[in-house]
Amino acid sequence: MNTVHVDDQSYGKLAKVLHWGLALMLIVLISVGTYMTGLDKSDPSRLQIIGVHKSFGVIFMQLAILRLIWSRINQSPALPEVLAGWEKILSRTVTASLYILMLAIPFSGFAMTNFAGFPVNIFGLIEMPQLFNKNIEMADLAKQAHWILVYTLVAAIFMHIAGALKHRFLDAPEADVLPRMMPLKPRI
Repeated sequence: MNTVHVDDQSYGKLAKVLHWGLALMLIVLISVGTYMTGLDKSDPSRLQIIGVHKSFGVIFMQLAILRLIWSRINQSPALPEVLAGWEKILSRTVTASLYILMLAIPFSGFAMTNFAGFPVNIFGLIEMPQLFNKNIEMADLAKQAHWILVYTLVAAIFMHIAGALKHRFLDAPEADVLPRMMPLKPRI
């Protein structure tokens, strides 16, 4: 198997690294985001945690863009032929939703920060361009959108995982898609 490109049964190494790296980053970003929203505004660590969250959000968005570009350059393995038509449509819809949400969530966080009157920077080293002027009403809308999109992403991730587990444990062995992204032996 080629180390970068996909074959007909499995994703390439770069796609796997991006998939699992983004998954890990999502877990951390959602956990830290949930934690920091519960902090008192007077907590001295609050601004530092928010800054780290924003920095990793920018990095996450860059990696998500790379993952999207890579998925267009290097096609995914075909879905198993044994899947019903509705399963293939649902799989493609969930996958497309994941990509859209992985871009929309950091963008809404970026917009929220700009609309609140602040720049976004990466660990205090690189200041990102200010895309939006201060507008508190828009900052509130972006904040609401950010949370709604995060909850929607969690639901899409649940569907993604549930579908993979269904194909692994409940469907015919030919429907098993987990070995394409994980070091598992296909079911026989």
